[in-house]
Amino acid sequence: MYGFEAGLLIPIIAILMPVFIIGIIMYFRAKDRAETQKTIRLAIEKGQALPPEYLDSLQKAGPALNKIKTPVNDIRSGLILIAVALGLVVMDYVGNDYTFETLSGIAAIPGFIGLALLIMGIIGLNSQKKS
Repeated sequence: MYGFEAGLLIPIIAILMPVFIIGIIMYFRAKDRAETQKTIRLAIEKGQALPPEYLDSLQKAGPALNKIKTPVNDIRSGLILIAVALGLVVMDYVGNDYTFETLSGIAAIPGFIGLALLIMGIIGLNSQKKS
């Protein structure tokens, strides 16, 4: 008969914790949106006019929806991903007696995505300058 191994608890928690945190964030955002919609619905049903300032604040409240994609954002994201990849490579190199192992190959994924974003940002800046 096999017993419970406490060593399995750490990877299970490590995998489930981000899922749990994202779930909590999504729950409270949905709850906030529902309350806002309820307030607007009640105001409309009672015939009250919504002030333009309130509607403007609602429009500005969703930064993820109104976020404008610019070449500078691409360059910033690309540099961050390249830094993450370099950090993984250094961690792999130092952690494996100064040899490159499999983690360096995995680091190529965010590295190449970052490189692509960096190139897209530079091309976007050049095309803006020409316009």
